[in-house]
Amino acid sequence: MRKLRQKLAKPLLFATYGAIGCFLAASLLGEAWLSLTRLPPSVPSTTHAIVLLIDSSNSMDGNKLSEVKTAASGFVQRQDLSQNQIALISFGGGAQVIAPLTANANPLQQGISGLQASGGTPMTGGIQAASQVLQNTTLKRNILLFTDGQPDDQLTASLAAAAARSQNINIVAVATGGADVDYLAQITGDRALVLPAKSGNFDQAFQKAEKAIFDRQLVESQGSGAYGLGLSVLRIGVWAGLMTLGLAIALVIGQNRYLKRRWLTWQEGIASIILGLLTGLAAGAIGQILFVPVATIPVLESAGRVTGWIILGGLTGLGMSLFVPNLKPRRALIGGALGGLLGAAGFLGSAAVFGDVVGRLSGAAILGFFIGLMIALIEQLSRNAWWLTVHWSDSVEQTKVALGNTPIILGSSEAAHVYLPRSQGFTPTTARIFTEGDRVILEFDPNYGKQRNMKALRQDLENGAVRKLGNVKLEIQTVTDIPQGNHKQSK
Repeated sequence: MRKLRQKLAKPLLFATYGAIGCFLAASLLGEAWLSLTRLPPSVPSTTHAIVLLIDSSNSMDGNKLSEVKTAASGFVQRQDLSQNQIALISFGGGAQVIAPLTANANPLQQGISGLQASGGTPMTGGIQAASQVLQNTTLKRNILLFTDGQPDDQLTASLAAAAARSQNINIVAVATGGADVDYLAQITGDRALVLPAKSGNFDQAFQKAEKAIFDRQLVESQGSGAYGLGLSVLRIGVWAGLMTLGLAIALVIGQNRYLKRRWLTWQEGIASIILGLLTGLAAGAIGQILFVPVATIPVLESAGRVTGWIILGGLTGLGMSLFVPNLKPRRALIGGALGGLLGAAGFLGSAAVFGDVVGRLSGAAILGFFIGLMIALIEQLSRNAWWLTVHWSDSVEQTKVALGNTPIILGSSEAAHVYLPRSQGFTPTTARIFTEGDRVILEFDPNYGKQRNMKALRQDLENGAVRKLGNVKLEIQTVTDIPQGNHKQSK
């Protein structure tokens, strides 16, 4: 158990710091930026064809049908029918096209007021009828489905929805009563396009569905005003940059705490800010550029979102190779990308369940957690044959540092990887430990060597070799288990 705790110490530390850093940056900076740059609802430049597909089965009888009529009527009133067209189809006992695509509100309102509950829930026929109505339009095609229960045949309904989506028909679902939200996510192809509604909130759900149809962004599933490509890329790029800024600073602090160093130097702070902003700007911008063209195609839309977070995680991992000694850039890139992939799933799931703001904040924490976790795990799993184990102050606590061509600096300066107190006579750079081929070299600084009257400043260290500097014990290890009796020690 002790060895397991030691192995998990750094991954859990990085994961925790990553989650905290992302959450704080997203909540304190990111939300302020999104709020500042949010556009008010406006008439979208893209014209839409929307089929209102209303469940009118027996289970809808009474207050539910009355309330959905009011909500659907309000939806029609809010639309600019000089640009958009709407159709009305009900399914209950059978699918019925009550009003084909039209720019005239009167037949739509009359059809809505005449809806009556009857029969079962033939959702398959309803989706097929809606797809047929949308077949010949050149407008952007959408189905707004309202249902309160299970379809008569889940399999055929799923197949009909998949066929509709393959024709670039966007499906948004409003679910109430006994509707299965998880199943409806299969119908829409995206959990974020399923909007649960309780009695008394049908109209609000229709308004959210309206926003989901007209304008969507990489981190805003419900959208707002009509953003052009340039503004949307700027918004999401800066938002991601602010979040990654917090992640980079947090992970550098985590690395420093792992090595028992000061929290953060000015140089590291400035480097982290630059790294975070540039990484996030690049990843957020690329992700949004990939996302915009496919925002109305559910499967590709989700892929676009995930791609953005993979890029963000990969670039963050790549940047962390500057701060973690001998963490190879390629491996750091892979670790960060894996963290971004895992975090993206949590981010999107959280946003779908809790809505935009809570979803973004909890999703940011999940993203930071997995990026930090994967970077640390990759660093541990991909260490070279040699590493340095630092035993602190004769306690059971220890830190492992990968050895490689990049020297591990021992000393009392802020740049030292292993801090040695100046009060005990250690110079800013006391010594360096690095590898040359298959050898491990300990090289003392000339100033420190002169102070201690050392004759030889350079030593070859073998597997299991131990050196003690003040209260810190340094142990050289390789992949081979070290017999306890073979340790060599000197001061």
